[in-house]
Amino acid sequence: MIVIDASTVVARALKDENSEHADIALSCAADHGAFVPGNFQTEIVNALIKAERRGRLDELKSGLILSEIAKLPLQTLSPDPHTILAAARTHGLTAYDAAYLALAMEKRCPLATVDAVLAAAAKKAGCQWKPS
Repeated sequence: MIVIDASTVVARALKDENSEHADIALSCAADHGAFVPGNFQTEIVNALIKAERRGRLDELKSGLILSEIAKLPLQTLSPDPHTILAAARTHGLTAYDAAYLALAMEKRCPLATVDAVLAAAAKKAGCQWKPS
């Protein structure tokens, strides 16, 4: 299993942000499951509402995307807050992004992200996901 972040899931849903990396990561999560931290759903909803406000999505499309994401076999876990704090300090991350990295480190599994800063931190921490 992998840890997958909200940016990767949302990238697949927004056509102008989609990438092959996001497609493969989401397929992997759909087929084998993935871990996400507790802030995942809030980040997804935040990204969708921002896309609505910018005219990139309408309410119907946002709702459909959210329903599709809810069908993914994602396991929500809470990484240790001390691990989140340490990851944020060490890698200069927000606490939200550090939660994904902390979870990947605790579960000893790779982190799939399209966020460049988070990907660099995952690489440095030895848990960057690379599509095969």
